Amino acid sequence: MTVTHYNGSKGATEIATMNGKHAAMAAAKLRREAPDRTGEIEALEAHAARMAAEHAPVDENTRAVIGGNMPPEEIEQPTQAEVAPITGREAVEIHVSDLLTEAGNWADGVPLASQSQADQVAKLVRLLQQAGKQVDATATEEKRPHNEAIAEIGTWQNGYTAEKLKKTPDGKITIALATLGRLSTGWLVKLDNERKAKEAEAAKAAAEAAAAALAAKQEAETTTDIAVVEDAQDKMAEAMSLIKQAQGIGKAKVRTGGGDGFRAQTLRSYWSAVPTGEKTAWMDALKALLGDEAFAADLRDLIQRYANLRVQTEAGRAKALPGFHWHEEKRAA
Repeated sequence: MTVTHYNGSKGATEIATMNGKHAAMAAAKLRREAPDRTGEIEALEAHAARMAAEHAPVDENTRAVIGGNMPPEEIEQPTQAEVAPITGREAVEIHVSDLLTEAGNWADGVPLASQSQADQVAKLVRLLQQAGKQVDATATEEKRPHNEAIAEIGTWQNGYTAEKLKKTPDGKITIALATLGRLSTGWLVKLDNERKAKEAEAAKAAAEAAAAALAAKQEAETTTDIAVVEDAQDKMAEAMSLIKQAQGIGKAKVRTGGGDGFRAQTLRSYWSAVPTGEKTAWMDALKALLGDEAFAADLRDLIQRYANLRVQTEAGRAKALPGFHWHEEKRAA
Protein backbone atom coordinates (compact mmCIF):
# COMPACT_ATOMS: atom_id res chain seq x y z
CA MET A 1 0.00 0.00 0.00
CA THR A 2 1.42 3.36 -1.03
CA VAL A 3 1.81 5.90 1.80
CA THR A 4 0.73 9.42 0.80
CA HIS A 5 0.70 11.31 4.11
CA TYR A 6 3.22 12.08 6.83
CA ASN A 7 1.78 12.17 10.35
CA GLY A 8 3.85 14.80 12.11
CA SER A 9 3.39 16.89 15.24
CA LYS A 10 1.05 19.25 13.36
CA GLY A 11 -1.15 16.47 11.98
CA ALA A 12 -1.29 14.64 8.67
CA THR A 13 0.49 16.36 5.77
CA GLU A 14 0.33 15.21 2.16
CA ILE A 15 3.88 14.24 1.26
CA ALA A 16 3.52 15.45 -2.32
CA THR A 17 2.97 19.02 -1.05
CA MET A 18 6.12 19.08 1.12
CA ASN A 19 9.32 20.76 -0.01
CA GLY A 20 12.30 18.47 -0.49
CA LYS A 21 14.32 19.53 2.53
CA HIS A 22 11.31 19.26 4.85
CA ALA A 23 10.61 15.75 3.55
CA ALA A 24 14.23 14.70 4.02
CA MET A 25 14.30 16.04 7.57
CA ALA A 26 11.01 14.35 8.42
CA ALA A 27 12.39 11.04 7.11
CA ALA A 28 15.58 11.43 9.17
CA LYS A 29 13.52 12.17 12.27
CA LEU A 30 11.38 9.06 11.76
CA ARG A 31 14.47 6.91 11.34
CA ARG A 32 15.71 8.13 14.70
CA GLU A 33 12.45 8.09 16.64
CA ALA A 34 10.07 5.69 14.82
CA PRO A 35 12.03 3.36 12.50
CA ASP A 36 9.04 1.01 12.30
CA ARG A 37 7.14 3.54 10.15
CA THR A 38 8.97 2.30 7.08
CA GLY A 39 6.22 3.22 4.63
CA GLU A 40 6.31 6.92 5.59
CA ILE A 41 10.13 6.91 5.66
CA GLU A 42 10.45 5.46 2.17
CA ALA A 43 7.77 7.77 0.76
CA LEU A 44 9.41 10.84 2.32
CA GLU A 45 12.90 9.90 1.09
CA ALA A 46 11.63 9.20 -2.40
CA HIS A 47 9.84 12.55 -2.53
CA ALA A 48 12.93 14.35 -1.20
CA ALA A 49 15.07 12.71 -3.89
CA ARG A 50 12.65 13.75 -6.64
CA MET A 51 12.53 17.34 -5.39
CA ALA A 52 16.31 17.49 -5.09
CA ALA A 53 16.75 16.21 -8.63
CA GLU A 54 14.30 18.79 -9.98
CA HIS A 55 15.65 21.87 -8.21
CA ALA A 56 19.28 21.46 -7.16
CA PRO A 57 22.05 18.95 -6.60
CA VAL A 58 21.88 17.41 -3.16
CA ASP A 59 24.65 17.47 -0.61
CA GLU A 60 26.38 14.22 0.37
CA ASN A 61 23.89 14.10 3.26
CA THR A 62 20.13 13.83 3.05
CA ARG A 63 19.48 17.52 3.80
CA ALA A 64 18.46 19.58 0.80
CA VAL A 65 19.82 23.07 0.14
CA ILE A 66 17.93 26.26 1.01
CA GLY A 67 15.40 26.75 -1.72
CA GLY A 68 13.14 23.78 -1.30
CA ASN A 69 10.18 26.09 -0.73
CA MET A 70 10.64 27.64 -4.21
CA PRO A 71 13.13 30.49 -3.68
CA PRO A 72 16.21 30.44 -6.02
CA GLU A 73 17.96 27.11 -6.29
CA GLU A 74 21.15 28.52 -4.74
CA ILE A 75 21.13 31.34 -2.21
CA GLU A 76 24.19 33.55 -2.39
CA GLN A 77 25.23 36.07 0.22
CA PRO A 78 22.36 38.64 0.20
CA THR A 79 23.12 42.06 -1.22
CA GLN A 80 21.31 45.37 -1.01
CA ALA A 81 20.28 44.98 -4.64
CA GLU A 82 18.56 41.70 -3.87
CA VAL A 83 16.51 42.93 -0.93
CA ALA A 84 15.77 46.50 -2.04
CA PRO A 85 12.90 45.61 -4.43
CA ILE A 86 10.94 44.00 -1.56
CA THR A 87 8.70 46.83 -0.41
CA GLY A 88 5.26 47.03 1.11
CA ARG A 89 3.90 45.05 4.02
CA GLU A 90 2.41 42.21 1.92
CA ALA A 91 5.63 41.56 -0.01
CA VAL A 92 7.73 41.72 3.13
CA GLU A 93 5.39 39.30 4.92
CA ILE A 94 5.66 36.77 2.06
CA HIS A 95 9.45 37.08 2.03
CA VAL A 96 9.69 36.72 5.82
CA SER A 97 7.27 33.79 5.82
CA ASP A 98 9.50 31.93 3.34
CA LEU A 99 12.58 32.58 5.46
CA LEU A 100 10.83 31.51 8.67
CA THR A 101 9.73 28.28 6.98
CA GLU A 102 13.36 27.63 6.02
CA ALA A 103 14.44 28.40 9.60
CA GLY A 104 11.88 25.93 10.94
CA ASN A 105 13.09 23.25 8.54
CA TRP A 106 16.70 23.66 9.63
CA ALA A 107 16.00 24.08 13.36
CA ASP A 108 14.37 20.67 13.88
CA GLY A 109 16.71 19.29 16.52
CA VAL A 110 19.09 17.62 13.99
CA PRO A 111 22.69 18.91 14.25
CA LEU A 112 24.52 20.19 11.19
CA ALA A 113 26.55 17.52 9.44
CA SER A 114 28.77 19.44 7.00
CA GLN A 115 30.43 22.78 6.28
CA SER A 116 28.06 23.21 3.33
CA GLN A 117 25.06 22.99 5.62
CA ALA A 118 26.67 25.42 8.10
CA ASP A 119 27.32 27.89 5.27
CA GLN A 120 23.69 27.70 4.16
CA VAL A 121 22.45 28.31 7.71
CA ALA A 122 24.81 31.29 8.02
CA LYS A 123 23.37 32.72 4.80
CA LEU A 124 19.86 32.19 6.16
CA VAL A 125 20.84 34.12 9.31
CA ARG A 126 21.95 37.08 7.16
CA LEU A 127 18.74 36.93 5.16
CA LEU A 128 16.66 36.98 8.36
CA GLN A 129 18.68 39.95 9.66
CA GLN A 130 18.02 41.77 6.39
CA ALA A 131 14.34 40.82 6.67
CA GLY A 132 14.19 42.30 10.17
CA LYS A 133 15.54 45.59 8.79
CA GLN A 134 12.93 45.47 6.01
CA VAL A 135 10.18 44.98 8.60
CA ASP A 136 11.46 47.97 10.59
CA ALA A 137 11.79 50.11 7.45
CA THR A 138 8.28 49.15 6.33
CA ALA A 139 6.85 49.99 9.76
CA THR A 140 8.66 53.34 9.75
CA GLU A 141 7.27 54.17 6.33
CA GLU A 142 3.73 53.20 7.34
CA LYS A 143 3.98 55.25 10.53
CA ARG A 144 5.35 58.30 8.74
CA PRO A 145 2.00 59.85 7.70
CA HIS A 146 0.58 59.15 11.17
CA ASN A 147 3.59 60.74 12.88
CA GLU A 148 3.35 63.75 10.59
CA ALA A 149 -0.36 64.04 11.38
CA ILE A 150 0.35 63.80 15.13
CA ALA A 151 3.04 66.46 14.83
CA GLU A 152 0.64 68.71 12.92
CA ILE A 153 -2.04 68.20 15.59
CA GLY A 154 0.51 68.99 18.30
CA THR A 155 1.52 72.21 16.54
CA TRP A 156 -2.14 73.21 16.25
CA GLN A 157 -2.73 72.41 19.92
CA ASN A 158 0.37 74.29 21.11
CA GLY A 159 -0.73 77.31 19.12
CA TYR A 160 -3.60 77.65 21.57
CA THR A 161 -2.68 75.92 24.86
CA ALA A 162 1.15 75.68 25.09
CA GLU A 163 2.40 76.97 28.43
CA LYS A 164 5.98 77.31 29.63
CA LEU A 165 7.38 74.87 27.06
CA LYS A 166 11.00 75.06 25.97
CA LYS A 167 11.44 76.53 22.49
CA THR A 168 7.64 76.85 22.09
CA PRO A 169 5.85 80.18 22.58
CA ASP A 170 2.82 80.25 24.85
CA GLY A 171 -0.43 79.56 23.01
CA LYS A 172 -3.09 82.17 22.27
CA ILE A 173 -5.52 80.83 24.89
CA THR A 174 -2.72 80.70 27.48
CA ILE A 175 -1.81 84.33 26.76
CA ALA A 176 -5.46 85.43 26.82
CA LEU A 177 -6.07 83.65 30.14
CA ALA A 178 -2.99 85.22 31.69
CA THR A 179 -4.01 88.70 30.53
CA LEU A 180 -7.63 88.36 31.63
CA GLY A 181 -6.41 86.81 34.87
CA ARG A 182 -4.46 89.96 35.63
CA LEU A 183 -7.59 92.03 34.95
CA SER A 184 -9.67 89.85 37.27
CA THR A 185 -6.94 89.87 39.91
CA GLY A 186 -6.80 93.67 39.85
CA TRP A 187 -10.56 93.90 40.35
CA LEU A 188 -10.65 91.29 43.12
CA VAL A 189 -7.75 92.94 44.93
CA LYS A 190 -9.68 96.24 44.77
CA LEU A 191 -12.76 94.52 46.24
CA ASP A 192 -10.65 92.84 48.91
CA ASN A 193 -9.06 96.14 49.92
CA GLU A 194 -12.56 97.64 50.23
CA ARG A 195 -13.62 94.64 52.30
CA LYS A 196 -10.63 95.09 54.59
CA ALA A 197 -11.49 98.78 55.02
CA LYS A 198 -15.10 97.90 55.92
CA GLU A 199 -13.83 95.23 58.30
CA ALA A 200 -11.56 97.75 60.03
CA GLU A 201 -14.41 100.28 60.25
CA ALA A 202 -16.80 97.66 61.63
CA ALA A 203 -14.19 96.43 64.10
CA LYS A 204 -13.63 99.99 65.33
CA ALA A 205 -17.36 100.56 65.79
CA ALA A 206 -17.68 97.22 67.59
CA ALA A 207 -14.77 98.08 69.90
CA GLU A 208 -16.28 101.46 70.75
CA ALA A 209 -19.69 99.87 71.39
CA ALA A 210 -18.09 97.18 73.54
CA ALA A 211 -16.25 99.79 75.60
CA ALA A 212 -19.51 101.74 76.12
CA ALA A 213 -21.34 98.52 77.03
CA LEU A 214 -18.71 97.58 79.62
CA ALA A 215 -18.91 101.04 81.19
CA ALA A 216 -22.72 100.81 81.30
CA LYS A 217 -22.49 97.33 82.83
CA GLN A 218 -20.21 98.55 85.59
CA GLU A 219 -22.60 101.40 86.36
CA ALA A 220 -25.58 99.02 86.30
CA GLU A 221 -23.94 96.81 88.91
CA THR A 222 -24.10 99.63 91.49
CA THR A 223 -27.23 101.52 90.47
CA THR A 224 -30.73 101.33 91.90
CA ASP A 225 -32.19 102.69 88.64
CA ILE A 226 -33.83 100.02 86.49
CA ALA A 227 -33.57 102.25 83.43
CA VAL A 228 -29.78 102.33 83.78
CA VAL A 229 -29.65 98.47 83.94
CA GLU A 230 -31.89 98.12 80.89
CA ASP A 231 -29.75 100.66 78.99
CA ALA A 232 -26.62 98.64 79.84
CA GLN A 233 -28.23 95.47 78.52
CA ASP A 234 -29.23 97.20 75.29
CA LYS A 235 -25.69 98.50 74.80
CA MET A 236 -24.24 95.01 75.41
CA ALA A 237 -26.60 93.49 72.81
CA GLU A 238 -25.67 96.20 70.31
CA ALA A 239 -21.94 95.60 70.91
CA MET A 240 -22.36 91.84 70.35
CA SER A 241 -24.22 92.53 67.12
CA LEU A 242 -21.45 94.82 65.88
CA ILE A 243 -18.79 92.26 66.78
CA LYS A 244 -20.59 89.55 64.78
CA GLN A 245 -20.98 91.96 61.87
CA ALA A 246 -17.23 92.70 61.88
CA GLN A 247 -16.44 89.00 62.05
CA GLY A 248 -18.75 88.33 59.10
CA ILE A 249 -17.02 90.99 57.01
CA GLY A 250 -13.63 89.48 57.91
CA LYS A 251 -14.68 85.99 56.79
CA ALA A 252 -16.37 87.09 53.57
CA LYS A 253 -14.64 86.28 50.29
CA VAL A 254 -14.63 88.62 47.36
CA ARG A 255 -15.71 86.99 44.12
CA THR A 256 -16.63 87.75 40.56
CA GLY A 257 -18.52 85.87 37.89
CA GLY A 258 -20.34 82.65 38.64
CA GLY A 259 -23.80 81.60 37.55
CA ASP A 260 -24.88 79.84 34.37
CA GLY A 261 -23.11 76.72 35.60
CA PHE A 262 -19.72 78.43 35.95
CA ARG A 263 -17.64 78.60 39.11
CA ALA A 264 -17.03 82.12 40.41
CA GLN A 265 -13.52 83.56 40.51
CA THR A 266 -12.01 84.32 43.90
CA LEU A 267 -8.63 85.40 45.20
CA ARG A 268 -6.33 82.47 45.87
CA SER A 269 -2.96 82.54 47.58
CA TYR A 270 0.05 81.21 45.65
CA TRP A 271 3.17 80.67 47.75
CA SER A 272 6.76 80.52 46.56
CA ALA A 273 10.12 80.03 48.27
CA VAL A 274 12.39 82.96 47.49
CA PRO A 275 16.15 82.65 48.23
CA THR A 276 17.59 85.29 50.52
CA GLY A 277 21.07 86.80 50.52
CA GLU A 278 21.95 84.35 53.29
CA LYS A 279 21.36 81.40 50.97
CA THR A 280 23.41 82.97 48.19
CA ALA A 281 26.34 83.51 50.52
CA TRP A 282 26.02 79.96 51.84
CA MET A 283 26.06 78.54 48.30
CA ASP A 284 29.11 80.60 47.36
CA ALA A 285 30.90 79.19 50.38
CA LEU A 286 29.81 75.66 49.47
CA LYS A 287 31.01 76.11 45.89
CA ALA A 288 34.39 77.27 47.12
CA LEU A 289 34.58 74.37 49.57
CA LEU A 290 33.61 71.72 47.00
CA GLY A 291 35.59 73.21 44.16
CA ASP A 292 32.95 71.92 41.76
CA GLU A 293 30.56 74.54 40.41
CA ALA A 294 28.35 72.00 38.58
CA PHE A 295 27.84 69.91 41.72
CA ALA A 296 27.11 73.02 43.77
CA ALA A 297 24.51 74.08 41.17
CA ASP A 298 22.84 70.66 41.30
CA LEU A 299 22.74 70.84 45.10
CA ARG A 300 21.29 74.34 44.94
CA ASP A 301 18.51 73.11 42.61
CA LEU A 302 17.77 70.21 44.95
CA ILE A 303 17.44 72.56 47.93
CA GLN A 304 15.20 74.89 45.89
CA ARG A 305 12.91 71.99 44.96
CA TYR A 306 12.67 71.01 48.62
CA ALA A 307 11.81 74.58 49.59
CA ASN A 308 9.17 74.77 46.81
CA LEU A 309 7.50 71.61 48.09
CA ARG A 310 7.59 72.78 51.68
CA VAL A 311 6.05 76.19 51.04
CA GLN A 312 3.00 74.63 49.36
CA THR A 313 1.58 73.39 52.68
CA GLU A 314 0.47 75.43 55.66
CA ALA A 315 2.44 73.15 57.96
CA GLY A 316 5.57 73.72 55.87
CA ARG A 317 5.15 77.50 56.04
CA ALA A 318 4.72 77.42 59.82
CA LYS A 319 8.45 77.07 60.35
CA ALA A 320 11.10 79.18 58.67
CA LEU A 321 13.69 77.61 56.39
CA PRO A 322 17.17 79.18 56.59
CA GLY A 323 18.11 80.91 53.35
CA PHE A 324 14.49 81.39 52.17
CA HIS A 325 11.49 83.55 52.87
CA TRP A 326 7.92 82.68 51.98
CA HIS A 327 6.29 84.96 49.39
CA GLU A 328 2.51 85.08 48.99
CA GLU A 329 0.88 86.26 45.79
CA LYS A 330 -2.89 86.49 45.44
CA ARG A 331 -4.32 85.77 42.02
CA ALA A 332 -7.77 85.23 40.58
CA ALA A 333 -8.65 81.58 40.22
